Amino acid sequence: MHASTLLLAILPSLATAHMAMWHPSVLDFNGDGYTAVTPLSGKSFSQWWFHGMASASMPSEVFSLPVGKSVTVEASCNKDFTSWGSQGDGQNACPDDTPSLHAGTPVEAGQLLGCGLAIAYKSKFTDVKPEDFAVFSVNHQCVKQLKTTFDVPKVMPKCPDGGCICAWFWQGQSSADEMYMTGFRCNISGGSSTASISSPKAPKYCPSGGCVSGPKQPMYWANDNSNIAYSGDYYQKPSYNAKWGFANGAQNDIVSVGKGSPTASTTLATVTRKPSVTNTSKFAIPTKVVDNCTWKDHCAGATCVC
Repeated sequence: MHASTLLLAILPSLATAHMAMWHPSVLDFNGDGYTAVTPLSGKSFSQWWFHGMASASMPSEVFSLPVGKSVTVEASCNKDFTSWGSQGDGQNACPDDTPSLHAGTPVEAGQLLGCGLAIAYKSKFTDVKPEDFAVFSVNHQCVKQLKTTFDVPKVMPKCPDGGCICAWFWQGQSSADEMYMTGFRCNISGGSSTASISSPKAPKYCPSGGCVSGPKQPMYWANDNSNIAYSGDYYQKPSYNAKWGFANGAQNDIVSVGKGSPTASTTLATVTRKPSVTNTSKFAIPTKVVDNCTWKDHCAGATCVC
C-alpha cells in the first residue's frame, strides 16, 4: 500500500468531531451541536472540565436513575441523529460517519473500549470537582449503536434535594490521545438514606490483576490534571473495561450500607507527567496530519481540525 493511500485510510479516524451523550438534562443540549462532541485533548483544566461550560445555564430536565433497573442513553455524533432530531434512523450513532465511533470501519468489537456513567453528590456543576465523581455503571460495548443500556446498582445513596450531577465518559481505540465527557443533571430514584459511597480512587491499567477495587473515579487524561498513569502505548489506552478494572454493568461494589454521610471526597491523584507516545500498532498514528483539514462525510458536516 502506498504511503498516500495509507494516510487517507487513517485520516478519518483522527477528526475532531465525534461523540456525546444527548438528553435534555445534558449541558449544551441546545448548543451549536459541535462543542459537545469535540474531543478533549491538550486542554487546560478550565477548558476540558465539562467542556468549559460548568457555569452555563442549568439544563431544564433531570435524568432519572432508578436503583436496580436499567436506563437507556443515546450517544451520537450529532443531536440530529437522536430522538431529539430528525435525521436519524433510531439505531445508528452516526449514520454518515462510522469513523466517529473510533472502532474501525465497519465497527469491530475488539476496538470498543466501553463507556461509563459517573455520579457526584453535588447539585451544581460549579460545585463538582474531579475527585467527586464515582463511576456507577459501565457498558463494555460502547459506542456501538445509538442507544446504550446502563444498569444502575441495586443500592445507591439518595441525592441532595437539588439532585445530583452525573457525567458520561467514553474512549475510542482508533483515535488520537483524547477523552470524551458529557455532563448532565441526574437524580437517584429509590435511593437509600443509609447508603454511602466512600472516596473513589483513580483506576490503573491492570490486565494481569491488581486492579483498583471499590469506588473508582473516571479516567481523566490527555489534558491537564490527569489522574491516571498512561504508558502511551496505543493498545493500553484508558478504557472502561476489565483492563482498567471496570466490570461490565452496575458497579455494585461502590456502595456501603450503614451509618454515614454519602460520598465523601478524596484528593485527586494528579499525574503531571505528559507520557511519551509509544505506538505498537501496525501503522504509525500521526499526531498531526495537516494544518487545516476537511473530509467529505466526516465530522457530521463540521470543519475538522487535526
